[in-house]
Amino acid sequence: MRAWLRRCLLVLAVFALCWGGAIWYWRASTRVPTAGDLAGAMLVLPLSLLLAFWLGKKLLARLSAGPAMATATAAPQAQAAPTAAPPAPLHIVAAALRMPGGATPEELATAMQARQARPALDTDLLDEDGYPLLCGKVAEVQEDLQQDTLAAWLRQHPQEGLDAQRFPFNPEDVRALALGGEVLADLAYEAMRHPLLPACLTAPASARAAMALPTLQLHLLLPPAWSAAQSQAGSAWLRQLLLQQGWPPEKLAVPALPSLPTPTPFALLNHIAARAALDGQPCLAIVLACNSYIGEMSVHDWASKGLLFSAAQADGQIPGEGAAGLLLANAAEAALLEAPAPVLLHQGATQARDTARARKHGDPALLASLAAQALAAAAVLPADITLASADTDQRPGPMLELMNCATALLPELDLGTQVQSVGAACGHAGPVAALAALALAQHAAASAPGQVLCLSNLDPLHCGAIVVGPPAGDGNDAG
Repeated sequence: MRAWLRRCLLVLAVFALCWGGAIWYWRASTRVPTAGDLAGAMLVLPLSLLLAFWLGKKLLARLSAGPAMATATAAPQAQAAPTAAPPAPLHIVAAALRMPGGATPEELATAMQARQARPALDTDLLDEDGYPLLCGKVAEVQEDLQQDTLAAWLRQHPQEGLDAQRFPFNPEDVRALALGGEVLADLAYEAMRHPLLPACLTAPASARAAMALPTLQLHLLLPPAWSAAQSQAGSAWLRQLLLQQGWPPEKLAVPALPSLPTPTPFALLNHIAARAALDGQPCLAIVLACNSYIGEMSVHDWASKGLLFSAAQADGQIPGEGAAGLLLANAAEAALLEAPAPVLLHQGATQARDTARARKHGDPALLASLAAQALAAAAVLPADITLASADTDQRPGPMLELMNCATALLPELDLGTQVQSVGAACGHAGPVAALAALALAQHAAASAPGQVLCLSNLDPLHCGAIVVGPPAGDGNDAG
């Protein structure tokens, strides 16, 4: 809508300038304009100026995209050097989310296509002047019920490092855990369809560890502002929810987050795939992220740091919240779970940003290079990409970086309908947006078999790319 208004205002301004200038010239020179003068000044001149502006803009875009395209084209050639074979891609068996625009990937995709998913003013969340804030808020989160249930559980299961007499989570933390619990329940339901689970549940507890049911790994991306004790308590709570669903504790592991050069969701997914290939064991994993900035503490913190979006701070962040997760498996386990359509999660490419300017304004060349590396790892051509899904929010720097990358690398895509930005639609929710973008990709690839490129540039320190889709050349086989 803003882009359309800007274009209309530009056209009106050009016509007004041409007409006003022509009228002033004729009056100053006391010259009566002919029909040709009227047509030239009133129609031909403004249209020529608009055409020249449009062509110049296209030319500048091509020139600025040139380095990005050159880097992106050179990336696969650089990767042609002998290297260790990448691990086999994992299958995305299921994806789930709770975001402001929808409670499922299908709902969110439909809302984003219809442009119905967007931040809105919240009368309960006010700025320092008392005005409602623009935010992406999930409706009907039962904070009070979640807090009472969590508080009772903490009293029965005291956590190390936390005051047993004081509830350790603020309201937005409670919202994050409530949303995360809902997503975990959806993914647990899919994991519980494993055909080896009933035999494991009926076996004696002492014999379960040696049974063929794979150990379910629960990888958690909890709010980054939490302390170590809060993260430990949140992990224990979510693990307990998974056990309540019926998964045997002997076949459940909650690994600590690994130390990675680029600590992002995409890097974590690469790590899981690499560990699965190295161990040679069946892989079954849930990756879950939850976060919420819908609270007075986050708003105050962002405002004090100049990070909050407002009329005076157009480059600020819009508070958001949500949860998203994936159920991953290797080919054998995915076949046992009978996933309706094979959707592969290929090796991703991630990298830290080098300069402070790139962190603020973006670097289309870097993002395009990473996208090209991800395409090469998946053996997919840019022409095979039918959708680009990103965690990008509405800030001009990241959005321009995303659009320039898509224009350079994926010129056949419609930027308005085939490039989806989760952060712009749902507000800023940290790592949740990257997993939500992957959930949208899984839904798109399973609904209409095609390759989807996922891009991540929401994090100012890191960016990445990863390809999601059916086995190359075959949208129906399990691969």
